[in-house]
Amino acid sequence: MAQLTVTRPASQPLCAPPAERTRGPLPVLLGWVLLVAAALGWGQATIVGRGLAVNAAPLVGRWRWEPHLLLAVPAAVAVLVVVMGPRVAARAPWRLVPPLTAASAAVWAVSLAASDGWDRVTEPLTTRHEYEPFAATIDGPGRFLRDYVAELPGRPIHVQGHPPGATLVPWLLDVIGLDGAGWYAALVVAGWGIAVGAVLVAARTVAGEPVARRAAPALALLPAALWAGTSADALFAAVVASGVALAVTPSARAAVAGGLVLGLALLLTYGAVLALGVPVAVHGLARRPWLAVGVLGGAAVVLVVVAVTSGFWWLDGLEATRLAYVDGVAADRPDAYFALAGNPGALALAVGPAVAVGLDSAVRRWRAPSARLPLLGLLIVVAANASLLSKGEVERIWLPFVPLLALSAPGARRGWLIAQAGLALLLQAWLQSKW
Repeated sequence: MAQLTVTRPASQPLCAPPAERTRGPLPVLLGWVLLVAAALGWGQATIVGRGLAVNAAPLVGRWRWEPHLLLAVPAAVAVLVVVMGPRVAARAPWRLVPPLTAASAAVWAVSLAASDGWDRVTEPLTTRHEYEPFAATIDGPGRFLRDYVAELPGRPIHVQGHPPGATLVPWLLDVIGLDGAGWYAALVVAGWGIAVGAVLVAARTVAGEPVARRAAPALALLPAALWAGTSADALFAAVVASGVALAVTPSARAAVAGGLVLGLALLLTYGAVLALGVPVAVHGLARRPWLAVGVLGGAAVVLVVVAVTSGFWWLDGLEATRLAYVDGVAADRPDAYFALAGNPGALALAVGPAVAVGLDSAVRRWRAPSARLPLLGLLIVVAANASLLSKGEVERIWLPFVPLLALSAPGARRGWLIAQAGLALLLQAWLQSKW
């Protein structure tokens, strides 16, 4: 009797495990909608009309439907990215992907801001609360740094809320001859592009090139660009992202260099201290603790050098800012609303539904390298929210962390890109924001 033999392809196991059940995006999308609705409804009931500058709660500004014909320009940019972005991101040489994504993100931000007129690109950066007008009143960094903490209460509100580097940037532009709001706005917009490009480089290092390529189109069309084009926080995002991209590299020199850059970021925004945890965690997971020490050491060197040479100590500045905040606008803003609905709702609008879906996937696959940077970004905003040092205005304050979150987005899916762009265009037409 002949023996019966059964053959199988070498790539197929004899007892193949059942296909992994994946949850569709509908529950996450519904959760995103409910969060935004809760933030809007609760804000309308308890925040709007109380003189807290959050009359579009959870966002700063007010709601007024004013679409403009110039919205056709960002719409055209969005169509171009939706049609060509996934293909270019997948097929272009890698060396072109970060700069092309950065340029697209910058053009997207400018086109949104300029849809209300070109003056809207610079106007939000020149109000009495901002750094650029105040920078023109200081003679130089010496006395400014030395007396920064002592004179903080009498300074503009955004100057009060940040380390002195935020003001010294426009001062330095004036010194080198690039004075005026136009140059400053150009630097801010370029900063957003650099932030987007830098996180792609970091993603390639940590999770591999396919992950970075997949996320690129979504990073180019983030709704957060509404605030990135007109807020100095986009510039802070550039320094944070560049520092992270360097610091996650498995090289001692790169780790120290990244730490130095993140040290500079600490002089621009106090929130950058949370970003130090990203490379430290990455190196810790990879069992490279000496590189984590290099990152922290590089950042510490910057702060110590500034303290020794100028007299500004970062911790004193942070405490002075905290006291100014809790005694100022934060005193009238209810903790419960902003911690539970306002801040999360504003972030949900800034990142869009595609990032929410991507983060859900990252949480469920938290062990995968592709999930590391987005989940670390999520931990950062959870910690920032728990601190209650930002009650409102997080649509711009948390800009440095948005690109990390967006690395989880399914940027290769054109349907999600359309949803992201549509949300941004809707907000641009409906929201009257001071940024």
